Amino acid sequence: MTMMRFHSLVLLAAAILPAQQQPTPPKQAKDVGITTGQGNSWFPEAQKDLGTYFNHEEAKGQFRFKNPSDKPVEWRSIMPSCTCSRANIRIGDRNYEMFGKPNAGALFRVKKTAAGEERESINLIQVDPGEEGEVEVHMDMHGVTGIKSANLDIHTTDPESPMMQLKFSATGAQMFVLSPAEVNFNTMTWNESREFTVQVTSPVQKDFNIERMDPVGNDFKVKYEKAMSNGATVWTVSGTYGPLESEVGAGGVLKFYTDLPGKASFQVRVQAFVKGPLEIKPGTFLTMGMIRKGVAKADRVVFEPNDNTNLEATKVTIEKLSVPQEFVTTRTSKDGNKLIVEVEISKDCPAGLVRGDIVVELNHPAIKVKRILFNGYVR
Repeated sequence: MTMMRFHSLVLLAAAILPAQQQPTPPKQAKDVGITTGQGNSWFPEAQKDLGTYFNHEEAKGQFRFKNPSDKPVEWRSIMPSCTCSRANIRIGDRNYEMFGKPNAGALFRVKKTAAGEERESINLIQVDPGEEGEVEVHMDMHGVTGIKSANLDIHTTDPESPMMQLKFSATGAQMFVLSPAEVNFNTMTWNESREFTVQVTSPVQKDFNIERMDPVGNDFKVKYEKAMSNGATVWTVSGTYGPLESEVGAGGVLKFYTDLPGKASFQVRVQAFVKGPLEIKPGTFLTMGMIRKGVAKADRVVFEPNDNTNLEATKVTIEKLSVPQEFVTTRTSKDGNKLIVEVEISKDCPAGLVRGDIVVELNHPAIKVKRILFNGYVR
């Protein structure tokens, strides 16, 4: 072998060997079937901006898909990234739902019946070869100002795309700004009247009109007036809450409709912890527990007025008693303007359950009768 030929072989070997010894590059996500939001063989578009939503609306968007293989493929799990998301899946005339809460990822087949819609819990969705469909995603935007993002993970039996991910986001914005954001009266009594004033503006539309409001009960008196400030509309919603028609209340929600697109609405929330005419302790159900046979046992209910009434019982009776009347007695007494009603089970009461209703007739101008249920067990 000549020296020139020997050197040529050495150079050829040096050129070939390093190339054969190079490490195999790692597979990219698309090579192992884990699809991100850039689109894939199933979903031409797998990432969407669902747009801007005002006043806590629900964001919604659609992702079209098609089974690219020549075999049926099962979607065995559809899991949202947060419980605020849900999805509707439509394939031909078949409809499915995936709920984000309370059980994230729960799947249902939706069928129309003569009585309406029927939902059947299922474990998977089969997509036949070449079959097309749509995944409609929904995202709760309540309380969101700014961008909110979520994704939906779909696990399949397709070896080319065992997991696909749909990504979506939306922007929450305020059509209306309320000042204050809500009215809170804290604790008030049923016969009080409290005033409130809320100013409403729109950062989106400088001029708008309130066309109507939902009807409210007699507990509220409401009016609304329009004014202009620096070329922008300012609505003033004012009114009173109370006195209440009944002894129970916790405020309410006033809903107003405007002339903006879609009859956009806003709500004025009025919160209160209302104390009724009377406080009854421990309540309108008295549990006397275990009563030892041969030993009398007494318990009491205290009625305390929330006004200046000097409370008295004009009559006390017992109804629906499970034992003869002779074994249960009642007494009344006073502690300032409070009324105390005591019930006693006789030591001679027979064994077993004792129950009944104590009916107390009162001198209160608003509350004429109160019924107290009681029970105990003699053994």
